[in-house]
Amino acid sequence: MAKVKIGDMFELVTPKGKAYLHYIYKDKSLGDLIRVLPGIYHEEPIDYIEIAKQKELYLIFFPLSAAYKRNLVKQVAHYDDNNFQKPKFMREKHVIHGEFKGWYIVDTDSWNNQFVTKLTDEEKLLSPWGIWNDSLLIDRIVEGWTLEKWV
Repeated sequence: MAKVKIGDMFELVTPKGKAYLHYIYKDKSLGDLIRVLPGIYHEEPIDYIEIAKQKELYLIFFPLSAAYKRNLVKQVAHYDDNNFQKPKFMREKHVIHGEFKGWYIVDTDSWNNQFVTKLTDEEKLLSPWGIWNDSLLIDRIVEGWTLEKWV
């Protein structure tokens, strides 16, 4: 089994069909950062690269290497594009005892965060800060989770 490389694309089977992930960054602490690509497919796509060229739904840290070793994902293509990199900022919901309090805007380099009670339009486009396992990722893909719905 080959080692995963930045630029590799992976297929993830969900109850609704196949989703595609694009590996773009390796963080020393959080691990593999992926782009979750739009669409759920019932047949093999004709052109994986065209899927990769689309704007991603969101970015998330995901234990891709472990998922690959456990055959939870299948490597299907490779797409190098130097335009993809770790974002400077991501966001995290702040909830205490089930009550929403606001958001943390996290600097992905320093891990410093700024608390805000209301997101700007720009901040609403920030991907989630944290690591999702395969079960959560599949659930989110199946339910059609997007950044716009996460407010």
